[in-house]
Amino acid sequence: MERRLNITEAAALYQISTRTLRYYEEVGILKSHRKTDSKYREYDRAQCERLEIILLLRRLSFSVRMIAELLHGDDAQFRTVLNEKIAHSGKRLLETRETDRLLRDMAAELSRKPITALNASQILSKYTYLTCQTERIIPMNSPQSEKYRVAIGEPFAIEVCTEDAGSLIEKIASLRAELNSKSVSLPQIRLYDNGDLPPNQVVIFWNATEVWRKDYNPPDAVTCADEIIEQLRSNALKN
Repeated sequence: MERRLNITEAAALYQISTRTLRYYEEVGILKSHRKTDSKYREYDRAQCERLEIILLLRRLSFSVRMIAELLHGDDAQFRTVLNEKIAHSGKRLLETRETDRLLRDMAAELSRKPITALNASQILSKYTYLTCQTERIIPMNSPQSEKYRVAIGEPFAIEVCTEDAGSLIEKIASLRAELNSKSVSLPQIRLYDNGDLPPNQVVIFWNATEVWRKDYNPPDAVTCADEIIEQLRSNALKN
């Protein structure tokens, strides 16, 4: 016969409080067994596995209410929510990387000059990828503005810039090296996510003029990244 864990044992095993276990039962996402005429809760293997899923979802910042909806919903709904979480997580990852780079660059600049002499646009100008919020710090009419830009709708931009799509940022760097070997110059490309665009749309501006616009439905990040590179190559060779 399968051995069940009592509530104290389950709490100790998963390093949570017995109060938390009772709360999960109160909201209907976990069940326990009770012996006849006994108030003590016990958990079998199936309920422990369910608890493990609950704890994993909590680790991933799902609210208890959302967990309840997912556990009582269907797999299609769960996949949709997970994909939304993946997109949000990817955006935060890119923002974290950008923040780390900016902090390091600002620290380097401050070792040479006072903070009052820092130039935000100058610091940002060398970045290929900027989040939409940071990109707006560089006005289009400023000396440091870039006229060569790739705007991608959110959250599709995250997918196109990840390693799974071959990393568009790295592909642009490779394209620049390829064109340099042919004595062709590729301008500094400003790549950013644009919340004003439809989610799966991409727009390329060359010398401040829109030269290409495309919707990806269903979105294909790999194809998108490759087609962006081909458009950039074509425009560079024309000019």
